Amino acid sequence: MPTPPREGSTRSLAAAEHNLTTKRGGSLAHRMIHTPTARLLKQRSWKLRAVVERAAVPAALFVLGTASASLYFWGRDLHRFTQWLAAYIGLFIGQLALYLLASYVVLRWSDRSTRFARWAAIALVILFAGAARAVLVPQRPYLSSDVYRYIWDGRVQAAGINPYRYVPADDQLSGLRDKEIYPNINPEDKQWRSPYPPVAQAVFLAIARIAPMSVTAFKAGMSFFDLVTVVLLMLVLARSGIDPTRAIIFAWHPLVIFEGAHSGHIEAVYLAFLAFALFAWSGRKRALTGIPMGLATLVKFYPALMLPAFLGGDPNNENALATRRSEWSRLISLRSIGRVIHKRNLAILATFCGTVLLAYIPYLSAGSNSFWFLRGYIQQEGFVESGGRYFLLAAVRNLIWIPTDVFLILAAAFLIFVGASQIMKIKRDVSDVARGGLILAGTYLLLTTPRYAWYYILLVPFLCIAPSPGWLYLSCASVLLYLVWYTPLVYPGVPLWLGASIYVPTLAWLIWEQIRDSGRQKDESVVICDGAT
Repeated sequence: MPTPPREGSTRSLAAAEHNLTTKRGGSLAHRMIHTPTARLLKQRSWKLRAVVERAAVPAALFVLGTASASLYFWGRDLHRFTQWLAAYIGLFIGQLALYLLASYVVLRWSDRSTRFARWAAIALVILFAGAARAVLVPQRPYLSSDVYRYIWDGRVQAAGINPYRYVPADDQLSGLRDKEIYPNINPEDKQWRSPYPPVAQAVFLAIARIAPMSVTAFKAGMSFFDLVTVVLLMLVLARSGIDPTRAIIFAWHPLVIFEGAHSGHIEAVYLAFLAFALFAWSGRKRALTGIPMGLATLVKFYPALMLPAFLGGDPNNENALATRRSEWSRLISLRSIGRVIHKRNLAILATFCGTVLLAYIPYLSAGSNSFWFLRGYIQQEGFVESGGRYFLLAAVRNLIWIPTDVFLILAAAFLIFVGASQIMKIKRDVSDVARGGLILAGTYLLLTTPRYAWYYILLVPFLCIAPSPGWLYLSCASVLLYLVWYTPLVYPGVPLWLGASIYVPTLAWLIWEQIRDSGRQKDESVVICDGAT
């Protein structure tokens, strides 16, 4: 007969059992009381966190957009600031901080949003893009007087006169002069025949027909083109499986807003055509792609440099191009060159050339005067002779003297090499085109170093599709070029300290990006090889 346990041993056994159940998650009663509550609280926490993450992007964009619009409203009339350019650059830096934060929010968290939140974010991007421009459009231009020449050319055409025939100061046009537009044209521009190509002239005429001699109407037109660009970029992104909200990189960029809505620069028009070309290319409409590229080129000539980004090697012959050992061997190989002569490229080139030729027909009566400005422009802007406009050349000359002609030959050869490399590359999607556009536009800007900030917005549409911190920095830092107003004696060059603050960080950042991307590609290739093994 077994001996019953003593009282002390019973307590010890109960204590051991209690400890064991506690280690396993507590007693049954304890688990019944506390576990459901803990799980419920945890589930509610997860749900709340998910809701916050999904609504974070539109909420953040609303707050940042409101702050940005308020800042634009506060600084809308730059003429009232006694600090002149210092006040503008300070205002720009404030807007830039809000812009960069909003862009980071979109790039970092937008993919976690719900369908409704994404549509709300898209609507907010467009809403505040329009609001910022609406605030600046009625204000007097402060940073540039170019808009007055645009309006004057439209006025001349509306009177039935070819804008390439006479300079504004010519007595033949004396009857068109008024008290608001003509006196505000830059005195040097009054001695120049119009430097603007036919599509720009067509835009000038169209706005002159709608609202003659109105600065506000012209700037509203440029803002309209900006918003068209935003919508087209969103369509390109959506078609490519990329979040359309990333168009905020263009829509809220303070340089784009100030140069379009406040200064009324014609760059807004060719940016819209470039976005249309991206849209056509993403829809595999190669023949259609050449038309907006031709139109963009005839707003300002340098968008033609982007054409190689839209061309590419035949995907059906990818192996033949990929097996070349180096970029140089691809370029010099006749077999490889044959691979880029295919119907897609030929369709783009044919429509591009046809568009350019047709656009010049209405202005043929001017004859060679259509290009009269080129010689004077090249000399005035320092493209030749001393080469004063080239920051890279000026920097190298501190170490060793290089003739301007030698620099021009080397720069042209490098730019041709970059363009040919882009033509050889196979473009699988619109991201490849955007990266090519950034490389071509950025190379041109770094080699020629224009002293006008609005030239650098050429980079911005491509950044929406292929973000790059280095090129984004260049587009933002270009605002510092307005400081050349304080150093008029260096025209048309850029002071060494100013150029260094813009171009050196850009080059350093781009080199770091290249090293980083090369490392990633190497790691990916190792992973693929290991997987195959």
